[in-house]
Amino acid sequence: MNRIDGPLNEFPAFRTVDLEEARRHFGRILSPHALRLVHEHAQLDVCCRTVKLGEIVLLYARYGAAVRLDPGSLDDFYLVGMPIAGTSTIRSAEWELTSNPAIASVQSCVSPIRTQWDDDCSKLSIKIPRSSLERALAMLLGHMPSRPVEFLPRLDLASERGATWNRLVQFLLAELTPQSHYLGSPIGRRTLDDALISTLLLVQPHNYTDALRVDSRAPAPSYVRRAEEMIAADPALEGGIGELAGRLGISVRTLYTGFRRYRKTTPLNFARGHRLAKAREMLRDAPPGTRVTDVALSVGYLHFGRFAADYRARYGESPSATLRGQ
Repeated sequence: MNRIDGPLNEFPAFRTVDLEEARRHFGRILSPHALRLVHEHAQLDVCCRTVKLGEIVLLYARYGAAVRLDPGSLDDFYLVGMPIAGTSTIRSAEWELTSNPAIASVQSCVSPIRTQWDDDCSKLSIKIPRSSLERALAMLLGHMPSRPVEFLPRLDLASERGATWNRLVQFLLAELTPQSHYLGSPIGRRTLDDALISTLLLVQPHNYTDALRVDSRAPAPSYVRRAEEMIAADPALEGGIGELAGRLGISVRTLYTGFRRYRKTTPLNFARGHRLAKAREMLRDAPPGTRVTDVALSVGYLHFGRFAADYRARYGESPSATLRGQ
């Protein structure tokens, strides 16, 4: 096969003309999905190159023929698609977007989507784990997000905000070679992760954008910051909010007032976010024989039905599905 130029071209390429082999390959990198030719007798010429930073994956791909992809809900990651050439159309139940070299797409984890690539389309995609994005957002907000982040799907690269994102991506593409100092250092990889995630959260509108714009010149009182640290260390809150307030030397009312004013949430909601994040981590890393009820109890849930409902509302799947998917 002839060499295909494009981003990440110094890295090894996966090449195939087989539809099923391409489906399996991209399913391992992204998530399992249906892959079909738009025109039955078209000839594929698939090329794929990937680079893993810290947790983020950069992926260059082209199919060489028009294809349809049906990944459903992304669930555990976000995907920014930046066509290098040609167009692709992304559809959900609520919106449809035609993406081209001037218009990137931002696919959130909450809604099922379907995508069609035209035969001349090649694309750079950036896969951002949901857990990484939510941790970064929590650092910016000062508390764990209570709902999944939902981005507007259209990112106009000619706009001021879009240009900021595009300049960062172009810098990365210029710097990422097999000999890159960034890739040779775990700290360098994490630095690139942090830059991409924080820039996306700040330039692309989403359901927490207004919260990020709140004037932060008045810092939260020390008792709020200490409470956050204590909850993060022990999200089960075995002694309850009353004991937490007592350890801080304040009343429960003062604690609630501080969280509402400076964090736009309550101590219980803040703790719930940490409990669910801890539970998800435990379910994913669980040894054989682990029961969902044991995980629920370990993070402070005494009512399994409430745990299952909160978990599904936050992550779009049941705790048992996460446990089975390990």
